[in-house]
Order: sequence, then C-alpha cells, then structure tokens
Amino acid sequence: VETAFGQQSLWGLDELPGAADADIASDDQLEELKAAFRRTRYANKEPVAVEHPFSVVIGGRVVNGRIDAVFAEGDRWEVVDWKTGGTASVDPRQLAIYRLAWAQTHGVHWRDVDAAFVMIATGEELRPNTDAEVRELLAVGGA
Repeated sequence: VETAFGQQSLWGLDELPGAADADIASDDQLEELKAAFRRTRYANKEPVAVEHPFSVVIGGRVVNGRIDAVFAEGDRWEVVDWKTGGTASVDPRQLAIYRLAWAQTHGVHWRDVDAAFVMIATGEELRPNTDAEVRELLAVGGA
C-alpha cells in the first residue's frame, strides 16, 4: 500500500518488529494482494497521511502506534487500517484508538473522524461503530 501511495519506508518490512505481514507467504501472494488493492476504492484516492506515527495519552496511558492511512472527506477524516489476512485480527477498539489519536494530534473532535478496516484481499470495508469504545477509553482517564 505504501508503494501505491508513493511512500517509501526508511526501514524494510523485515527490520521492524511486528511490521511485516506474516499472512503473506510468497511473492505471488503479495502480487495478488497488490492487484486486489488496486480494485478497492482507495486505490485512486489521495491520502493525507500514510503510516502516520502517533504517541498520545488515552485513559491515562501513553499509547504509541501507527495509522495505516488517513483520508480527508470534506470536513471529516477517515482513518483506515489495511488487513491482509482474515477478520480474526479485527478489533473495533483499535479503530477507536486511531480515531482518538488522529483527533488529538490534529486538534479535531473525535466525532469528526471515521474509521474502517479494509480487507485487502476482498475489498470489503468493515466500519464498526466505535463510539462506545471511544467513550470507554475517554472515561478510563476521567475525561
């Protein structure tokens, strides 16, 4: 996905712990996933951020992470997490954290940040309602 958006990492995928997609077993599979990505609606969209790192305080704890991609839609933002495997790794709390992180680092309200998992192989977009998770994370810190 980084290549499609003209981004180049400073490190190779194998050099970052947890950054490589363990589900991709061969070059052929990687090529299939690239072709599948080109069929998604995101392939022709211009992201405002790719692999956006963040370090924020949520619920009284420092949370570090990286958002795969962020898109602007009018006065709204959309954070996207690409999934190359199945839905077993889909956790709405992850998107809730991404919404809060983007909001905090860009001075916008979390309600102006939408979120989606995009299953690269199928093009399916999963958009769980993460408002309850966001409120829970904010309540933990007394906010």
